[in-house]
Amino acid sequence: MDINNIEAYLSDLFEKAFKSDPFDMLCTILRVKGLSDEKWDPFEESLDSFNDYNWLIEESKRARGDRCVRRIALLVYCQMIEMSALHEMLANLLICLSGKPYIISPFFYLQKKKKKEPFSWIPPSASVKFRELRKLAEIAKDDKLPIYIDSFFNEKVRNAFSHSDYILTDSEFRYTEGGPARSIKLSDLDAIINSCFVFYRMFMDIYRKWRFAFSRLKRFHKWPDYEVLEILSDKEDGVYGFHIHFSNGSKTTYTRRHSGTQAINMGFNPDGTLYFMVGCLDKLESVWKVDGKPVTDWDALEK
Repeated sequence: MDINNIEAYLSDLFEKAFKSDPFDMLCTILRVKGLSDEKWDPFEESLDSFNDYNWLIEESKRARGDRCVRRIALLVYCQMIEMSALHEMLANLLICLSGKPYIISPFFYLQKKKKKEPFSWIPPSASVKFRELRKLAEIAKDDKLPIYIDSFFNEKVRNAFSHSDYILTDSEFRYTEGGPARSIKLSDLDAIINSCFVFYRMFMDIYRKWRFAFSRLKRFHKWPDYEVLEILSDKEDGVYGFHIHFSNGSKTTYTRRHSGTQAINMGFNPDGTLYFMVGCLDKLESVWKVDGKPVTDWDALEK
């Protein structure tokens, strides 16, 4: 996979989503969901794990050789493939391109209920989610993402490694699960793993760039119905949340930080889209306010 091509594709995907709807794109970057306490974000754990794995790969290469490195790379590959946060961000970028609003759990309807456990469900597998991403790409008229998915997602390799049903020889990756014994060349296996690493690394790099790109925008933005969007950011993490100020003095707040997430005066429709609790409708006025005070000098607010 050409690094420049994938970087150009993903940069274009993020840019188009932003132009389609900046606020839905902001929600995608923030991964807007409900309340959570500190240390309840698997995405942060995955990022920390990848840093550890990178160190382990480098150490193994020096001490143990290529076969050990390949086993660790397969472990990382399988964890990357399962990253729900990245699946959901990709889905919402495509949803933005299709002119539809942000959805907190774009694959929720693919879950299967457990018959004897009414409050539990079976989440969709990676193969199901990648199949859905192909459909979303088709709706968004994105003909490149399915090609990239095909270059790095191999269900047979993932299953064989995850179920410990594989053998590494000097030239092949052999497996038997789900049918007769089969094998693929190590060069083809390496190409699959490397394609995955490149795609995910580029995605995360561009995702981080957009966190800081939002922090460089104006802090306050007038919305048509006398609402004001306030973007929250800092130098360390870039954008981390937003306020939506209403003309009756109330506001909606969402933040995602290492200490947890806040979701105040907002809720989620049955289809996963957002709604905001405006407060008393009779007190709404035809004037833009921030924290209940009419805005007379927008430039002063930015200081």
